[in-house]
Amino acid sequence: MEMFAKIKSTIDKKVDSLKEWYESLTNKDVIFIFSFVTIIVFLFTLFYAQTIKWEVYKQQVKLEQKDNTILVLNQNVYERDSLIAVYKEKNEVINRFVKELFLEDNFYTTRLTGYHPVPEQTDSTPDITADGTKFDIERAGEYRYVALSRDLLTHFNRRGAKIEFGDYIMIKGTPDGAQDGIYQVRDTMNKRHTQWIDILLTPGEKSFYYRNVLMCKIPEHYLDDKEILKGIYNHFPEEQPIAMVEPEVKLN
Repeated sequence: MEMFAKIKSTIDKKVDSLKEWYESLTNKDVIFIFSFVTIIVFLFTLFYAQTIKWEVYKQQVKLEQKDNTILVLNQNVYERDSLIAVYKEKNEVINRFVKELFLEDNFYTTRLTGYHPVPEQTDSTPDITADGTKFDIERAGEYRYVALSRDLLTHFNRRGAKIEFGDYIMIKGTPDGAQDGIYQVRDTMNKRHTQWIDILLTPGEKSFYYRNVLMCKIPEHYLDDKEILKGIYNHFPEEQPIAMVEPEVKLN
């Protein structure tokens, strides 16, 4: 009880002190205190409002960043799906093209070698092919010309041969695809060779010899769809250098 009495006594003294202080205030003092309190409340309110506004702004920035991230992710997903669709369609076309091109009636299983435009491997005019095309020996390998054995050429063998000078052929099945690609038939070989392809090389290029290589003629209507052919092989005839003299007539 004594403790409560002491506490009550202390409180009463404080209250009495406040009453005395209040009664001693003048109107000027009251106005000053009211103004001071008002300013403090205003500043606190302003600070609090700015704090809230800043927090809202930070949240908006975070939301915008997340929206941008989502937008980028959605765009990436869209582009990925589009690329997948395009490549899938392209691969289907290419697979269908290759399957159709290498039908049993269209392809030959041959041997493949490379030859150099020198008299020892050709004749006295190594820079002129059998169909009369004249080329630059120093760029021979860039022309992507081939010589076919005579049994594969209509000009020499009309018993089922379907390929003529100037036609394009596709070679497939060389080790690591090193010689796979599209070539143009411009030359022929000695009549003792059969089922044989000889690729024209620049002097100094390493020759080769492969068995069981696939070869087929490319129908002319496929040459119009160059994008499909480029999708199969990087080398395409239009990238070849232009021959110095194109043949005017075929051999008789």
